Amino acid sequence: MRIFLLTKSPQSERTRLCLQLIARSPDAVVYLAGDAVYNLLGDGESLTIGACPNSQASQTGQALTAAPLPAHRIFACREDLQARGVCPDGKAVVLDDFYDRLVEDIMKDGSRVYSF
Repeated sequence: MRIFLLTKSPQSERTRLCLQLIARSPDAVVYLAGDAVYNLLGDGESLTIGACPNSQASQTGQALTAAPLPAHRIFACREDLQARGVCPDGKAVVLDDFYDRLVEDIMKDGSRVYSF
């Protein structure tokens, strides 16, 4: 399993890089902390595998053919959601023990860990 810890907002270049790496990782799990919970707002396009706001498909208005990352593989920090007033609307699993679960996944299953 490849574990991605994303802390940047949707407008960040680091977020776009993270999404590109997720697109190449069929076994990806994403942990959203800090401003990264804003990625759950809107239509969820920012968490679509391979969908980046500056991608050529987005600029030309073409439909994105990539499937969204399943909600059961996206974890969000409850405190960060509450602090920013973001409602996940079923797009992510909200964890009370976010950091405990992150460390556990890294120690048990993380073949690769990426932090953005």
